[in-house]
Amino acid sequence: MKYSTSFRTRIGAAFFVSFLFSGCVATQDWVNEQLFPINKRISENEAGLTKVDGKVSAVDARVDKMATQIADLENRLNQTNAKADRALESLQRLKPERKLVLNYSGGAMFASNSISFSGQAKRDVDSFLSDAKGLDDGGNLVFVVAGHTDNTGSESTNYDLSRRRAESVAAYLTKDKSIDPARVLTVAYGEKSPVAENKTEAGRAKNRRVEILVYKETVGVGSAPAEARGAANTK
Repeated sequence: MKYSTSFRTRIGAAFFVSFLFSGCVATQDWVNEQLFPINKRISENEAGLTKVDGKVSAVDARVDKMATQIADLENRLNQTNAKADRALESLQRLKPERKLVLNYSGGAMFASNSISFSGQAKRDVDSFLSDAKGLDDGGNLVFVVAGHTDNTGSESTNYDLSRRRAESVAAYLTKDKSIDPARVLTVAYGEKSPVAENKTEAGRAKNRRVEILVYKETVGVGSAPAEARGAANTK
């Protein structure tokens, strides 16, 4: 069967167009296949960057919080230093006057692992205060109550016990003897300052003690010198 030239030309053109069109479709599919993983990686990277930004923001927040805490610590340290300076000033004005030691040397004043002190100890304190009363010429006495223990038990337990012993005697001074609490200070030494060997019961008994030390201020707390007061009264 014979076809005309024009018919063969049209058929060829149709095949060419069909081939060309199918080739274009194949090319687009290939491009999409190549681009899909790239787009996916880009999306994953963007998500990763968002997560990193979140972590950076969290770190910045923590740094800001730490900076605030450091500033607060510095402020508290400055306040502590100021208090220490004032305390040192006060101590430099103190002159030791009297000392009373409450331990086993005069009877069972403090039993082992106990903060209670005996009636004899209270009588000794009363006599001591009566003797010290003559020193007080204007409320310028300071009472330092120091607690001590023997070395029986742990160091931390002994420190706490010595503190409670000192507080027990200090409470007697302020509540029963009406001494101004502002003039009573407590100090805890634990087992760190023995006066006798801890190897014997007699030595340990002496170390279980509370010392009351009386200091006199050369200048009254919160009061102006006498010359200044006199000048103020003449105005």
